[in-house]
Amino acid sequence: MEFAFLAAFFFAWSITCARRSSYHHGADLANLGRITVAFFGIGAFILCSGRGLLFPGWQWLIVGGAIGLGIGDIASFHSLTRIGAGLALLIMQTLAAPFALLLEYLFLGHAPTLSQMGCAAVILLGVAIALGKAPEGDRRLWKLGISLAVLAALGQAVGAVSTPMAKAACLAAGQPLPDGLSQGFLRILGGLPIVLGFVLWNTRGQGLFAQIRRPYESLKARSWMLMNGLAGPGIGVACYQWALSTHSSALVLSIVALSPLFALLFQWLVEGQRPGPRVWIGGAIAIVGVILLRTR
Repeated sequence: MEFAFLAAFFFAWSITCARRSSYHHGADLANLGRITVAFFGIGAFILCSGRGLLFPGWQWLIVGGAIGLGIGDIASFHSLTRIGAGLALLIMQTLAAPFALLLEYLFLGHAPTLSQMGCAAVILLGVAIALGKAPEGDRRLWKLGISLAVLAALGQAVGAVSTPMAKAACLAAGQPLPDGLSQGFLRILGGLPIVLGFVLWNTRGQGLFAQIRRPYESLKARSWMLMNGLAGPGIGVACYQWALSTHSSALVLSIVALSPLFALLFQWLVEGQRPGPRVWIGGAIAIVGVILLRTR
């Protein structure tokens, strides 16, 4: 589960970077910028290392990226502005694991054991306690924001389940599943056109750069975008894919559900917003669930 922990860490740092990048660039350009950075960064490494991308089941990862990094991340960015980070992340992280469990059962016919699911439930309970506060923002936007968060959770689950689908295709062909970097880059290839198309359509009236904050702090703004791309769809997704290659989607998503707790700690360090007692209590419960899960 080490790669799942690393994925949670990098996803949490990516969330912090995304908040700062969105402040400078607006949500749409920040989202497009981060996946573009990941595309060129991971793509250059793939090219120089000579890794192959065409293997049995590669199509599943393209589809998973289109739905997860494409549709899912678009829904995620826009849910944050409507219902606040706390409620949005709570919905996304708690629903992604059961969605993945259901999809794995429907498409692959297998699921984690009852004891493993019990431990996963403890993790999700801890996250719910830590983030379970009243939603922020205009109450009239709750319905749309909640719907977008649920869509983001479903997209994350579909993206996760695409890995065991690709793994099953490789096993059927008698070939090993490539490493997380190759898998992650295929997901980026699937997600980038979706994000690009949506951003161009959504900014068609005002222009792609209309939401950039003036005066533009070039070095600081670009640094946040660079770190956002490398931490999230870059290194984070690669670790995520490595974890999914050896463990069930529902269990990996349960570990990754710790990322909002890490994100709140990063927010404290970067922005000075100190988490309250509920965060520490929920975090302790979630960590207990993780320890129990590692013994199963």
